[in-house]
Formats: sequence, structure tokens, C-alpha cells
Amino acid sequence: MSESINLHDDPRFAGVLEDLDAIETKLLENGKLMGLTGTVASSVTIEFGMHGEGAEAEPSILIKVTTPDDTYVDADDDILDDFEDFVIEELENASLEWSQEVKDSLGDDRQVVLLINGEEC
Repeated sequence: MSESINLHDDPRFAGVLEDLDAIETKLLENGKLMGLTGTVASSVTIEFGMHGEGAEAEPSILIKVTTPDDTYVDADDDILDDFEDFVIEELENASLEWSQEVKDSLGDDRQVVLLINGEEC
């Protein structure tokens, strides 16, 4: 598994990028993002990347939520868990269509990290 993959520069990952965009759109359309942040002005980005400091950084699936003016979000654990579970389930379903080469490149041992305005939840 390659830890630093630039999905945007490799045409093999075009389907993965489309799936990530589709999941982001679903989070907006089904109200899960609004339910998490309390505002429709929030945005979400899902990406494969590294999380942590220096040698402690690990390959991760990053769910990056941003609110207007970095508004503080005080969601309860059930809402946070539901949000993460939805993204994980959608990724699992999408990955059924990815080639084995793509799956191997992305790896299957990535942690899922929810970041709201840059802060881990």
C-alpha cells in the first residue's frame, strides 16, 4: 500500500474520486451534514490521506467538515457515530466496484478520522 497517493493525478482513481464526491453530495442532500453542524452553510470533503504528526502519521480516511466562521459544533456521540457510520457504509458499498489494483493501492487498514474545523472529534 502506498501511503501518499495523489488520487487527482492518477487516472486509475477517477472512479474513487467520483464516489467520494457522490458521498459528499448524499451527506448534504439527506440532511446528515446539517444534522451534525446545525447549519446548511457547512461543507464536507472526504479524502484518503495521512493523519497525525511526523512518524506517528497513519494512512487515514479523512472526513473534513467545515462550518462558517469555524462555528463550534457540539454534536452528541450518537450523531457523530451515525455520521461516521454512514460514510463508512457508503465507502464500503462504493469500493465493491473498484478494481483490485485500486483497493490494494488504497489499503484496507485505514482509520477513519472525523475533523470538524480541523479538530478531531
